[in-house]
Amino acid sequence: MGAEADRARALDAPRLPRVERRTTWSGDEVWHTWPLRWADRTARSLLLAALGIGGLAAAYLLPLLLHRPPALGPGITLRAIGVALLLLAAFVAPASRSYRLGAAYCVVLHAVGTAAMVLMVATPLVGPTTYGMLDAVEFATFGALLVAWLLVRMRHPLTILVVVVGYAMAGAAFFSRLLPQLREQLAVDAWAEQGSATDEALTRWVLIALALGLVLLAWWLDGWMRALLPVANVAEPPASDGPGPDDAVSERPGREGDRQRLRYAVVTVLLGLDPFAIVLAIAAKQPTAHGRISSDDDWWASIVLAIATARLTLVLVALTAALIWVQNGEFRASL
Repeated sequence: MGAEADRARALDAPRLPRVERRTTWSGDEVWHTWPLRWADRTARSLLLAALGIGGLAAAYLLPLLLHRPPALGPGITLRAIGVALLLLAAFVAPASRSYRLGAAYCVVLHAVGTAAMVLMVATPLVGPTTYGMLDAVEFATFGALLVAWLLVRMRHPLTILVVVVGYAMAGAAFFSRLLPQLREQLAVDAWAEQGSATDEALTRWVLIALALGLVLLAWWLDGWMRALLPVANVAEPPASDGPGPDDAVSERPGREGDRQRLRYAVVTVLLGLDPFAIVLAIAAKQPTAHGRISSDDDWWASIVLAIATARLTLVLVALTAALIWVQNGEFRASL
């Protein structure tokens, strides 16, 4: 009886998986016991940082090593490599689809501005150029990269607007007031500037340091913005790229006040009153104790918020670039 009871208990016990011992190390399939997830959030963040740093170095730092004035071929090659790395960084970024597309669009704008800057520096095709013209293009192209980074790493539109305003103010002060005085001290003969990389290196290192400080400010500010003004699915239609952070909150039917604010937001964005459209769209997307707005209303509010934020950002950068262009009308040396 005891042997039969032991045999019955052995049959009822859960069976453990059979482990086969192998005599060679090459035969152990480690990935069966230790699964690795490709392109999880941590891996994509590391890829984003690596590709972003590589693209920034290829587009801004390595061209400083070229002979002055730089030849057209090497300058275009280095900047094309930088743009390709930056596009890959936007592709692998751990962000929603709309944010990645917006970042890729900013990188394309950067590539257009970089091509114009190479033509102004290395060829006589554009004609006589002024220091203000070159500084304006430099400011605008680097601003596009800054906005691209904010799109793939930040989420709140007010964070992007605050950082862009700070970038515009600091850039206008540096390029319009400080840099002309530094140029007078660095080169007594302004026509000799083209044979030296000092001016270009100073400009780019200042822009990189400014961008680093603004990114750190945005990293701190974005947490406060999300806590004070939570906005779900910013610039991303619901269910277009996976569940959003507020999908656990139940939807509520659109109330009259929400619909009215949404109508005002659409009208203001059509009229070009982007600051008012941003305020109204954020107010319409605010979650309440009764839940959040319906998917259709949330989609319209997201589109209004994305268009108003992008257009206001472009206007700020364009107006600052025009101010820099006009402030310094001194001509550079021709080829």
